[in-house]
Amino acid sequence: MGVFRKQSFRSKLKTAFLAVILLSVLMTGGLSYSISAAILEKNALKLTQDTVVKSAQIVDEKLNKLMLIMMTFMISQPFHDMMKDVVAGDSSRYYTHLNDLDNVFSQARIAEPLIQSIFVSTPVGDFYPLSMNRNRLTAFQDTFLYERIEQEKKNLWVEGHEDMLFSGKDRVLSLILEPIFDTPVSGVYIVVNIREDGFRKLVRGDSGGGAESFLLNAEGLPVYSVKDPLIKKAVESGHLTEMLERSTADHDSFEIGGESYLLNYAHLGITDWTMTTIQSKAAVLKDMIYVKWMLVFVVLAVFTVTLFISGAFTRYLLGPLQGLMKVMKKVESNDLSARFESGSGDELAQVGFRFNRMLEQIVLLIQEVTEAEENKRAAEIKALSAQMDPHFLYNTLNTIYWKLNLKQVEPSQKMVLALSRLFQLGLNKGQEITTLSKELEHVRQYLELQSSCYEGQFSYEIDIGEPALTALPIPRIILQPLVENSILHGFQDMESGGRIGIAVRDEGERWSLEVRDNGSGMEEDELRALFWRESEKGYAVYNLIRRLQLYYGGSAEFHVESAPGRGTAVIISLPKKGEQIDV
Repeated sequence: MGVFRKQSFRSKLKTAFLAVILLSVLMTGGLSYSISAAILEKNALKLTQDTVVKSAQIVDEKLNKLMLIMMTFMISQPFHDMMKDVVAGDSSRYYTHLNDLDNVFSQARIAEPLIQSIFVSTPVGDFYPLSMNRNRLTAFQDTFLYERIEQEKKNLWVEGHEDMLFSGKDRVLSLILEPIFDTPVSGVYIVVNIREDGFRKLVRGDSGGGAESFLLNAEGLPVYSVKDPLIKKAVESGHLTEMLERSTADHDSFEIGGESYLLNYAHLGITDWTMTTIQSKAAVLKDMIYVKWMLVFVVLAVFTVTLFISGAFTRYLLGPLQGLMKVMKKVESNDLSARFESGSGDELAQVGFRFNRMLEQIVLLIQEVTEAEENKRAAEIKALSAQMDPHFLYNTLNTIYWKLNLKQVEPSQKMVLALSRLFQLGLNKGQEITTLSKELEHVRQYLELQSSCYEGQFSYEIDIGEPALTALPIPRIILQPLVENSILHGFQDMESGGRIGIAVRDEGERWSLEVRDNGSGMEEDELRALFWRESEKGYAVYNLIRRLQLYYGGSAEFHVESAPGRGTAVIISLPKKGEQIDV
């Protein structure tokens, strides 16, 4: 021990390094194979689990998209008109509704190619795409789909089966929905058939490592028909059902015919289906023989090299590692611009370069996620802002027509120019953001047109407290739904004397818009129904509130003052600089 103490630090390090290597070889030699096998199995399970979870997320997103498409279908005007006749028990316009709904069916199928067909069963008749051949030998009430929805009494997904509603006997999965309508109605069901082969490709598309992903229902049976003998054997053995019921983990193992298999699974969020992957344990560990001999060779080689050049090898090894450690510390401090630099091309340098590529991919993924969220948010804003009351256009064109019949050419020309200017400002070249000046001009043109349609019923005034405010950005078509509410609801019992006041006020870091009328006013329950619920009457105002929340987040404030006989005042308070979306 005294001699060891007198040696230099380099010699001590070399001696200690050799002793550690020798002890490591003696202690770990016999365990190397089993440990490597366990690690390889664990990594294979983790890698496959990540793939299974990703596949489950993709399928969930697809099913959620299908639900969103059908929600859009159920709030379409043709569907709404058809449901009104269903509630009234009127079948006289059946063929009119069948023709009107055909376009909505086509839009849904274009929006999602996985949709094979859509079928609507109602007490006044069945509705379906005119391009599809209906199997008239089988009524919906005679199918097991009807039995399932009657038992569940809720929206449900039905596993793969032969299409009984249309000719061709195609294999499909079905989504059965009850309608969304203002008035409760029974006996109306919407069946969405999804192509089984396309859905199977979606599930298998992201499988990795040679393992095929498939879906199981709550009873442990495949959601669609499978051809893989291994999957069929596993399902028939009953092992899958038992493990899914008792296991709380996301992976497991089982044996069939004396052979071991690894199982990964992830539950879907929108249904009780489970994304599952099976792979042979022997296939996962097939490279272990090679690993075992390589391990022996590497240990001997490293020990021999260390014996002669341990000092130089240690210095060479510590340099890149220290550099890589510095980069990792910077990344740990959220500095994603840090990069590993080395003039060498050895394994350690390659690790650093791969670490650089990993950082670049992380930055790229962050940008992609950010862009995807922005695109999603912009798409929702566009969908919410695409609202215009067709009755206004009908009334305007009808007024122009009668004025022309009465030889009132000049007023008709003014109305046409106002309508043209209204559409020009409303479309805003496809941009969702306009200026307050253009928004005020847009509502002024709208009020001029309504004044021509309801002559003498009301007057209006626009008061701009600070002219500089007119340059502020604002989402388009914000004021029009509010003044429309005053005209259609506030003045509906008035033939004259109505007044609408629009005021713009500077409030320091914020500014406000106020729309006030002297109309009939509203009770509290009417106020909630019109402004705070997605009712038929208040749909445009409800969407206005949602759009303001999307553009300004929690910074947008919306206040309503109203009482019977005292009119209504709507005040919108917005930040001059706040949570805005660039579109």
